[in-house]
Amino acid sequence: MLIIGDDIMKLSTKSRYGLRIVLQIACDNLEGKLSQGRDIAKNQDLTEAYIEQIMIPLKKAGIIKTERGCSGGYMLGKSPEDINMMDLIEVFEGKFSMSPCITEKEECPRIEICPATGVWRHLTKKLRESASAISIKDILEKKFA
Repeated sequence: MLIIGDDIMKLSTKSRYGLRIVLQIACDNLEGKLSQGRDIAKNQDLTEAYIEQIMIPLKKAGIIKTERGCSGGYMLGKSPEDINMMDLIEVFEGKFSMSPCITEKEECPRIEICPATGVWRHLTKKLRESASAISIKDILEKKFA
């Protein structure tokens, strides 16, 4: 959920940490190794228990997968170019929209007459397009550094 606090609008910590974890797994995988939970926890300054909480929805969404056994660990469930920021945001935040009036099943009764509806639709579309255009591969290639 987008949280407004300290005069900024921001994603939840799970979304932010989820990105960092996926990036570490992607880097490890590019080096030909699987990521270990304890290494992720150490490198990201998080507890292993919290890492597991973040991994559950990532696994459910097919963004990461696990290999069991002595040499097991975490790997990406898709190629880095096929995972984008919108995928990650929606794993942790749910369907993204700037306002519930344009995404809820039961529309606002004022939707036809409200002048703000078009603005919310436009902003939602632009933010979704922008986030969808940024892949894990793009981030690894430092296109946004």
